[in-house]
Amino acid sequence: MADSTDLSFTGLTDEQAQELHAVYMQGFSLFVGVALVAHLAVFIWRPWL
Repeated sequence: MADSTDLSFTGLTDEQAQELHAVYMQGFSLFVGVALVAHLAVFIWRPWL
Protein backbone atom coordinates (compact mmCIF):
# COMPACT_ATOMS: atom_id res chain seq x y z
CA MET A 1 0.00 0.00 0.00
CA ALA A 2 1.11 3.57 -0.61
CA ASP A 3 2.85 5.46 2.13
CA SER A 4 0.61 8.06 3.77
CA THR A 5 3.00 10.81 2.63
CA ASP A 6 2.19 9.92 -1.01
CA LEU A 7 -1.53 10.64 -0.54
CA SER A 8 -3.31 13.91 -1.17
CA PHE A 9 -6.10 15.29 0.99
CA THR A 10 -8.54 13.05 -0.97
CA GLY A 11 -6.66 9.91 0.04
CA LEU A 12 -5.70 9.07 -3.54
CA THR A 13 -2.26 8.65 -4.96
CA ASP A 14 -1.32 10.69 -8.02
CA GLU A 15 -1.78 7.66 -10.29
CA GLN A 16 -5.23 6.90 -8.84
CA ALA A 17 -6.29 10.53 -9.21
CA GLN A 18 -5.17 10.58 -12.85
CA GLU A 19 -7.07 7.36 -13.59
CA LEU A 20 -10.21 8.69 -11.89
CA HIS A 21 -9.93 11.93 -13.86
CA ALA A 22 -9.59 10.02 -17.16
CA VAL A 23 -12.71 7.95 -16.43
CA TYR A 24 -14.62 11.06 -15.34
CA MET A 25 -13.67 12.91 -18.53
CA GLN A 26 -14.78 9.97 -20.69
CA GLY A 27 -18.17 9.94 -18.98
CA PHE A 28 -18.47 13.71 -19.27
CA SER A 29 -17.61 13.57 -22.98
CA LEU A 30 -20.27 10.91 -23.54
CA PHE A 31 -22.83 13.03 -21.66
CA VAL A 32 -22.01 16.12 -23.73
CA GLY A 33 -22.21 14.10 -26.96
CA VAL A 34 -25.64 12.72 -26.09
CA ALA A 35 -26.85 16.19 -25.06
CA LEU A 36 -25.65 17.69 -28.35
CA VAL A 37 -27.41 15.01 -30.38
CA ALA A 38 -30.61 15.51 -28.36
CA HIS A 39 -30.50 19.29 -28.82
CA LEU A 40 -29.86 18.90 -32.54
CA ALA A 41 -32.79 16.48 -32.88
CA VAL A 42 -35.13 18.86 -31.08
CA PHE A 43 -33.89 21.80 -33.14
CA ILE A 44 -34.57 19.89 -36.36
CA TRP A 45 -38.04 18.98 -35.05
CA ARG A 46 -38.96 22.46 -33.75
CA PRO A 47 -36.42 25.23 -34.41
CA TRP A 48 -36.31 27.78 -31.61
CA LEU A 49 -34.53 30.51 -33.58
